[in-house]
Amino acid sequence: MTVKNKKAVAITGIFILLFLIGYWLFPKDNKQNEYIFDKNYNISLEDVIKSRKSLPRTQTTGNTPETSTPDASAQDTVDQQDPELDLREIFAEGLINSYTTLKYFKHLEHLFRKSTTLGEHFDEVKKYLFAEFSEAEAQTLFDTYKNYLQCEMDLLDEFRNLTSAKSTEEAIETLKQIQEFRRDRLGAELADKLFGADVKAKEYAFRRADIVGDKSLYGDAKEDLLIKLNEDMWGKDSDAIEEHPNNYNRYKEKLLIYKKDMDEIDSEDARQAKIKEFRTEFFTPEVVKRLDEVDQQIASEKQNETDYREKEKKILENTGLTEEAKNKKIEELQNKSFGTEADAFRRRETMRLELEKMMKDNQKP
Repeated sequence: MTVKNKKAVAITGIFILLFLIGYWLFPKDNKQNEYIFDKNYNISLEDVIKSRKSLPRTQTTGNTPETSTPDASAQDTVDQQDPELDLREIFAEGLINSYTTLKYFKHLEHLFRKSTTLGEHFDEVKKYLFAEFSEAEAQTLFDTYKNYLQCEMDLLDEFRNLTSAKSTEEAIETLKQIQEFRRDRLGAELADKLFGADVKAKEYAFRRADIVGDKSLYGDAKEDLLIKLNEDMWGKDSDAIEEHPNNYNRYKEKLLIYKKDMDEIDSEDARQAKIKEFRTEFFTPEVVKRLDEVDQQIASEKQNETDYREKEKKILENTGLTEEAKNKKIEELQNKSFGTEADAFRRRETMRLELEKMMKDNQKP
């Protein structure tokens, strides 16, 4: 082999080695990490919040000053009790927008739901739109509505055999396939404008729930993954997304995030201290105090019932007592243990014993 050939082989070997090192150190993302809508898409937290709001309505029923009366033949099929929509506010940001257009289309579906055929439905929607909007606006909305509805009908047919997802990966993959189907039918721009906010919210919920519910991870690891998820999907809104849910839901989620840590705490006092730390993070001192009081009451009631069961067991095992005497002593014990709640306890006991009997009598052979 010549020196020139040796040099070429050596250079080739170096490139291969560099490629392998790069592949090992910076592997390609798997399917779960391929976001449908990441931070690079122009869908913000505010967009999602707006898309979840109900369509704005005028204060009084009847025609608004900005709109004319719909064609009578179309109006005949409209629910007369349906409050008038505020069209000016609904389409303040354009006829085809990310917040209200999809909701308005669903409103039209419901409004003319009694149509006997698809053709009749489209005719009624068209008459209604041309009575409410200018000719150009009505035609734009009608053409878009027809494409939207046909797409959603085809979507149902395409995914009619879809079964419940068994994992986060499957759920996200299904969501991705659905949005890709819409993009193919409607074009990516329209599909993402109509459905992007809803799909992104669902994708984020799937991914977040997968992290929070991971039983193999400790709280700190989950927190790091959630920070990365927020940054990947929301960018500048990554801090705001954490503040969006109400404090109670954030507190309940915090307990799930640190479940593995909590389960491994040996001392009950240390466990309660950790719970109080989480409560202090989300609630006012007054609420924390009230929660502590409720916990103490529950613990006291639980201990009271434990003590009762021990004493009841001794009575039931006392061979020197007749059944009548046992029942009398148990009733006296219940009165002493539960006071004014003794009758309620006895009712619960009767129901429990009847249920246990029913389960024993109906056991499979």
